[in-house]
Amino acid sequence: MAFQKMHKPSYPPRHWSIVGYPSSGKTTFAAQMRGPKLVIDADHRFTEVLDIEQGAVYALSDNAHDNVNPDAIGRLLEKNMPGSGIETIVVDSLTAIITPFVVQAMVDRGKGRAKNLMAAFQKKALAMRQLQDAVTRWGTDSLWIYHLQDSRDASAASVVRSTVSQTEIARLTRSINLQLQVVEDGKRRGILILWARRGRSGVTVWDDSGMWRGMPEKIEAAVYDGLTRSEQADIEAKTPQVFPNSETAISWGFEQDIFPTIEAARRVYMALKQEASPRSAREMAALWVTEVRTRKADSAPEAQARKAG
Repeated sequence: MAFQKMHKPSYPPRHWSIVGYPSSGKTTFAAQMRGPKLVIDADHRFTEVLDIEQGAVYALSDNAHDNVNPDAIGRLLEKNMPGSGIETIVVDSLTAIITPFVVQAMVDRGKGRAKNLMAAFQKKALAMRQLQDAVTRWGTDSLWIYHLQDSRDASAASVVRSTVSQTEIARLTRSINLQLQVVEDGKRRGILILWARRGRSGVTVWDDSGMWRGMPEKIEAAVYDGLTRSEQADIEAKTPQVFPNSETAISWGFEQDIFPTIEAARRVYMALKQEASPRSAREMAALWVTEVRTRKADSAPEAQARKAG
């Protein structure tokens, strides 16, 4: 019989993202994911960790342009993934793929080739959706890598920002189960679980090997062990009291099915934040949850009927 019997997995699928400063060990971490691996090597650095790989690693293409072009990525995955035996697809990095679309949008806006910045960013949004669909359709594990950088806010204060916009991260959150961040404490490194869809968030797992050996398994144990499936489902359904970042908050709001797009949810979120000037992340979460709940109640059939009457 050709069909395979289904088995209940011990943990949810490893659909993860990981963020950190350049050279903080994100690619080395990727080497510890299940193999065989397929690497979309947009940063052209994965060969640096091949000496610590335990299994086979395959390149999407030896053409550098293919690794940053969503059309080419989708075409090559469609052609070569069936029957390949790949266990994990690594996107290294999302930053390198999306940044050219951001730059082009800014150029088009500046030269008058787009009516406004929103229109200029439409290609970026389409590229992100195309990339997500291309990577997540195969039933494999996935790891999405992107970077942190030091920056300045409007008042010139030092801040840490992601090199991928909060809109793209919010879109990505719909396709992943864990958001991870590389952190340091003195000479040791660890992985902070920023957000878990069905498990514990806010936990840091420290690396005692220096090379992230066994870290994916340690992360799963820290996030899920001791939780029943019912408890995991409750975590997923529970209304958040605080969000680890704005991207997660926006994604949660979009998943409530009241905003037509991620960008629409982002605009409402940012307008609310600017108007209310919350004093803490917990206060912002309460404001956002209330806003989303109010909009959801107003869009319910009963509410629409009352308005029509």
